[in-house]
Amino acid sequence: MNIRNAAAFALLHGIGWSLLSLLFFGINGFFTDPLGLLFTFAFILGHIFLFAWILWGISIPFAWLGPRTLQGVCVGLGGITSQFFCLDLLVYSQYRFHISPAMLELFFGPAGREIFAFSTAMWVVAVLAIVLLFAVEITLSFIAKRYTPSTRLIVRFGIAWGIIFLLYNGLYAWGKFEMVPSIISQRAVLPLANPLSANRRLRKLGFEPKKDPYATPATGTLNYPLAPLTCTGKAPFTNVLILLVDSWRADSVTPQIMPNLSARLEQSGISYFTNHLSGGNATEAGVFSLFYSLPYAYWNDFTSRQLPPVLVSQALALGYVPAIYSSGKLNSPTFHQNIFATVPNLRLESQGEEKWQRDENAVQDFEKFLDTRNPHEPFFGFIFLDAPHGSSYPAQDEIFTPAQEINYLLVNKNTDPTPYLNRYKNAVHFTDRMIERIWQDLQARGLLKNTVVIISGDHGQEINDTHHNFWGHNSNFAKYQTQVPLLVWDPAQKAAKTFSHRTTHYDIAPTLLARLYGCTNPAQDYSSGQDLFDESPRPFSLISSYTKKAIRTGNDLTVLDQYGGVEMYDENFNPSQGADPHVIKDALSEFARFYK
Repeated sequence: MNIRNAAAFALLHGIGWSLLSLLFFGINGFFTDPLGLLFTFAFILGHIFLFAWILWGISIPFAWLGPRTLQGVCVGLGGITSQFFCLDLLVYSQYRFHISPAMLELFFGPAGREIFAFSTAMWVVAVLAIVLLFAVEITLSFIAKRYTPSTRLIVRFGIAWGIIFLLYNGLYAWGKFEMVPSIISQRAVLPLANPLSANRRLRKLGFEPKKDPYATPATGTLNYPLAPLTCTGKAPFTNVLILLVDSWRADSVTPQIMPNLSARLEQSGISYFTNHLSGGNATEAGVFSLFYSLPYAYWNDFTSRQLPPVLVSQALALGYVPAIYSSGKLNSPTFHQNIFATVPNLRLESQGEEKWQRDENAVQDFEKFLDTRNPHEPFFGFIFLDAPHGSSYPAQDEIFTPAQEINYLLVNKNTDPTPYLNRYKNAVHFTDRMIERIWQDLQARGLLKNTVVIISGDHGQEINDTHHNFWGHNSNFAKYQTQVPLLVWDPAQKAAKTFSHRTTHYDIAPTLLARLYGCTNPAQDYSSGQDLFDESPRPFSLISSYTKKAIRTGNDLTVLDQYGGVEMYDENFNPSQGADPHVIKDALSEFARFYK
């Protein structure tokens, strides 16, 4: 193989990758207006063929080491890049975002094995796919060796590509300036895309871009809380226990799946909220919204400052003893640097090979804490159970059959979800036993008489419910990934109650701070929520993923990505008119209200 053969090899890859990129657009649907179609055409050829040019450029120096070395380098580079595109396509089809440094850090981080659970069958399919892909690469290298394009042809092709590259960047810069949705919404479709934006330079020249109606207000220095808290609560304080379940579907609290918890719904002192939303469709955003009562957009600032939520800091100030027991690692995500940053001797992880074993370990350690605690000191407890995330359970909980692990490489929107849903139900059945174990232990110790218990989930879990090939979470904001159960045990309440008004995770902290800690500040001083038991309508609900934010009014959502793209659909992922436009501005202000 010589340099010009390598150019042919790169050209073949550019064509193949461009055809593959059509699948990215096929997932969300193509824009059908002329400008949208023109940009799609230029975007694919201009952006994707850039990788082909890079492949050729990197391989050129290796020509000096001989034709076989050059061929080997081309096969290696082509194979790695093709694997990236295929893997990214798989990720995008499931979650609607691309492989990123943050995702890789999470995957290879200390909790990667716990967060990303893959079956043996999936690993086998992946290995076979890699072998097949490299076989294709070797075949393409031999095809390229048989064709030697002329230097003139390579130059002409380069000029043509350069024109297309400038066209798509120019179109995007113009579309961004004029706020053309069919152009700016496409930026997030292809991986590693960063088209030209000239708004800042055009402003300097005296041109004012059209205003983005969905732009988040500018941020500054963190200002939290907006006013010092005034809390008049006096001892003896009621204990607090927050029991959180990872990936807990709102439809799971049934006598078949969760017999113990379902039976508790009729118990005096229980409030069951049937229309409750998390503040996120993933763990970081969901847990953050519960403790801080703020949108996930503030995550980085609170983490960098290691500033805990007032829910935790006020508990510590009042003398509550922290009892934090998480099945998953608390340093990945970095809850140890924000929510629990000031908790002394924080327990970071649980022991056990499987998620359900780590759940048991967390519960056991909480029981040991209760054995040794000073009964005259109130405790602030947090138990985070992880079994439903990954559908992990012991053999005795295999109640629903057939049950099967999800192979993400093989499922599609037409796949029968029954065996995967059954496996999930079995994991929740195990979680029901863990919750009942905690409940009975508190009851046996007489602690239910002076403990408020919050039971909820960090986010939901979709199992192809919308029939759009979504399996898991963090991929859309429909109800299956964002609605979670919420049960509140209050020993002062004399009857069982069920509430159907819309509540959110943002409402939990204001409720505890006002009712237990005696804080007299308005909730707006430190939160984006209100009292759980206040049945007045919420004007909007805010939900976040790692890369997007959503505003929900009623059953409709407006979803905003970081590039200015907008999606609108209802709670079942059907197209809609989006959230009420009259509250959009107020909703967006919540993403920046706690900055100076």
